[in-house]
Amino acid sequence: MENEKLIEELNARTNNEYKFMLKSALLKQNADFCVIEIFYRDGIMLSNEKKQKCSEILKSILPKKFKYEFKFIKNFVSEERIEVDFKNLMNKSFASISYKLKSVNKNENKFQIDATIDTLSFDHAVQKNLSKLIENELKNRYEDYEFECKFQEGEVFKENEKELLKNNFKEEEVDIFAKRKIEVTEKEVLLGEEIECPASYIKDKKEPEENVVFCGKIKDLKDIVIKRKPKQNNEEKENNKESTQNSENEEVQSKYSRKMFKWILEGFTGSVSCVFFSNKENQPVFEKIADNMSIIVRGKLENDKYSGDLSLVVKDLSLCKLPEKFEEVIIYKKEKPFYEFVEPENIVTYKQDDLLSFMQVEEVPPLLAGKTYVCFDFETTGLHFEAGDKIIEIGAVKIENGKITQRFMSYVDPEKPIPPKSSAISGIVDSDVAGAPKDYEILQDFYKFTRGAILIGYNNINFDNVFLIGQGKECRWDFASNETDDVYRYAQKYVHGVKNYRLGTIAAALGVTLDNAHRAVFDALATAEVFIKIAKMIK
Repeated sequence: MENEKLIEELNARTNNEYKFMLKSALLKQNADFCVIEIFYRDGIMLSNEKKQKCSEILKSILPKKFKYEFKFIKNFVSEERIEVDFKNLMNKSFASISYKLKSVNKNENKFQIDATIDTLSFDHAVQKNLSKLIENELKNRYEDYEFECKFQEGEVFKENEKELLKNNFKEEEVDIFAKRKIEVTEKEVLLGEEIECPASYIKDKKEPEENVVFCGKIKDLKDIVIKRKPKQNNEEKENNKESTQNSENEEVQSKYSRKMFKWILEGFTGSVSCVFFSNKENQPVFEKIADNMSIIVRGKLENDKYSGDLSLVVKDLSLCKLPEKFEEVIIYKKEKPFYEFVEPENIVTYKQDDLLSFMQVEEVPPLLAGKTYVCFDFETTGLHFEAGDKIIEIGAVKIENGKITQRFMSYVDPEKPIPPKSSAISGIVDSDVAGAPKDYEILQDFYKFTRGAILIGYNNINFDNVFLIGQGKECRWDFASNETDDVYRYAQKYVHGVKNYRLGTIAAALGVTLDNAHRAVFDALATAEVFIKIAKMIK
């Protein structure tokens, strides 16, 4: 018997005269005696005789193996009571929303609640229609009263607390790439001065900058003749007028021409266009270099006036030997102290709040006991992360000590069109993800959601995990540090007599409802419920 149904039965048998509500149920340490406190509506007398009859009704509903003490308490509704209930609701059901209660005022049979929602949480509160949710919950508890919640945006943290948060978790981008350098050997100076410092990662440089050092291989080397006319006074112009009309003076052209050498420098982490403007002294240097040679260069990184892309104007160049093995150094970010873009939602089911389940003290399966799992599922633009496919939806639920407690869900903007084949499977189209968080934003909050958890999914090792770790790495979030597992392998071992091991088949075999298949959060929830059921099978 669930809590709500227990009280529904009591109210039904008493013609809803007293509007009973469950206040608490406390199981004593000897596990055979339970104290149950029940509210009844204000303004009504509940005699001892009526209390005894209600106690008998409750005993007939509840398990026989326990002894009970019933306490009936008048549900006197005061401003202080509403304040306590409001805080309990916020802290239990909306824990991720930072707030400050300003006042609770009563005018006849109506309560007005005024509170400030922190700027970081305000948009999320509006999206959830938090004020209406709170009003409805309180109205369900106190039917004889009206409730109005007024929330305004503001600063909940003290200024010094907020500044401390910003300082502690501010990205130190200036120093973040200090360890991301490439050492080369066997340098042979061809142009300018020797380059003593190591090379930067090409992918790390996104803005114009002086004295940038890169290394890599030459690709598509070209030389382009730049023609310049000599400066002339009026007399020279008049004397040369006739000759320039007929033909160009080859000697003058040769004297006032130079070459621009252009190539693509292909590095370990990207490529960049390089240019060098030669003169007659250094032009022969380029007879010594060719495509596929390894070089290290230093110069000015600037925006090309034609393409707008970054281009390196080279001033120093040396031949070199590149490292035989290269492994990118990732400077991972730290967990944020708050959710910034997507906040998880608490999940409370009747089964988990079941008074009788609580009294029966159901044993948590060893596989789940004392552990936290995050069961997640992705929808993507395609099947291959290495080919550039991206996450377009994240759905996840958290399992704590055998119970599903929270869910995390959001579309993700892949910053490119979703292929029709992908939309046909997931039902997600470009308009759905328009305005959704980018991957580096959503993965920031998902990283916080998964700390201390074992990551699981259904057949996720070779798909969802690849996207999570790969895209997380690109955004500098270290999901590879989490322990991982796969519900698919448990299904293969413990679920027998099925025609295949697809999630839908296994869910049906175990009595788990799978709604909206191929939508991330529903697949994640079904997988979590399958996992819990299988965990109970394991001896």
